[in-house]
Parts: sequence; structure tokens; C-alpha cells
Amino acid sequence: MKDTRQDLYYCSSPGQISENDTKRFSHVLKQCSCFEGIPEHKYTPVLHCLHARYKSFYKGNMILQASDRVNFAGIVLSGTVELTLYSENGSQININHCSVGDMFGEDLACSNTRDSSMQIWAVTDCEILFLDFSSLFSMEHGTCPFKMRVSTNLLREFACKANFLNHKVRILAQKRLRDKVKVYLQMQKCSEKGFIELPFRRNDLAEFLCVDRSALSRELGRMQQEGILSFEGKYIQIHDKSFLQ
Repeated sequence: MKDTRQDLYYCSSPGQISENDTKRFSHVLKQCSCFEGIPEHKYTPVLHCLHARYKSFYKGNMILQASDRVNFAGIVLSGTVELTLYSENGSQININHCSVGDMFGEDLACSNTRDSSMQIWAVTDCEILFLDFSSLFSMEHGTCPFKMRVSTNLLREFACKANFLNHKVRILAQKRLRDKVKVYLQMQKCSEKGFIELPFRRNDLAEFLCVDRSALSRELGRMQQEGILSFEGKYIQIHDKSFLQ
């Protein structure tokens, strides 16, 4: 059951981000692709140019409803959010999780299609920095000198998201559950010792792969018995590295 308490505003009006605000979450902006190449002391004017505001949400609060009209993108300052779609029969489809430093909604913020096809909700208590990219399309003089840098970073981010969606389509195209798991694990970072930390709980992973949770648990159990991998909580260790080739 999602929490129905009201969300809280820290800074509700565009352009009111202060230097103290920026210092508080500058460590997050440093790891966000949108701010790559921008000096830290320039964060505040760039945020003003993008009419930034930030807002906190309780766990379970809806950040964006499907069909909402939006013109902003969001950067996760703290916590985790989930992006989901609903199929025609009403079942929920997990698209992705976004954690600290991740950005979402940039496609809507930069397109003429303002109606969201997905919903975004807070998996944990979280803070979101909202950015309006409309100034990036303005040809007026006196705009932010880092406009080109932000635009370039966004282009790179779009390419990464397109690559992610291509992988997602490849997962969904697999007929066997084991092959879905294999393609998914190929997408994850694997340590030299073969450890993979999953961003999802088992139930969320099943939703992401569009499979039944019980079927996923059985298949992982079989793979563990066969010595391919072992798992504990959100961690999977690959014992047979040829499985990912």
C-alpha cells in the first residue's frame, strides 16, 4: 500500500536555489551526467538558468502520474524512485529504478509530447531536483554560458537511455526465462570475483523481466544447483563465467 501523506516542499518556486542549497547537494551533481564538465562554483547560476527547484517525497508518494502533463526532468538527490508502466490488462511493468545522481523525465522535458506514459513513485523517502530545459532551446542573448555543455551532456544521456532500452527489448525478446536472466546479468557490472549487486529486490526483478516471481525463484534455484551462480539477498556471484559470454 502506497503512502498517501502529502509530500513536502523545500523549495517550491523556480530560481530560488541558494548557494547553501547547492552546497548541500553538490556532491550529487558531481556524479550526475547532466553536470559533467561544469565547474562546481558554476552550479548555482546553471540551476537558476534551468529554473531549478527541489522537493521531498515520502516513501510511496507518487511523483508523476501517467498522463500528467510535464515540462521538467528530475535528478534524484536522495533515496530511490521507480518508473513503471501499466499494460492494457492493468498489470504493472517495471521500467527502471533511479537512485542518487540518476536523472529521469528528460525525454518529456525536451520533447513536444508533454503527456507522461509512465508513472514515477518514491520507493523510499527521497528528494528530487526538478529542472526545466526550455531555456536550452532559447536563442536569446544573455542565457547561461554553459547551455551548450548541458545540451551536450543531455545528448549523451539520451544515447545511454536508448542503449538501455535496446537491452530491455532484447530481454523481452528472449523466449526462455534463463536467457532473460542471462541477458539481464550481462547488463550489470560484475566484479573480478564475479559478484553482481542487483538494484532490485526479487519481486522487482521479476517485474523488470516481465516474468512470474515464483518461476524466477525456481530458475535461479536450478542455476545455483548447477553451479552457475549463487545468490544471497541482492548479491549474485557468478561461478561459471562462461554463462555470461
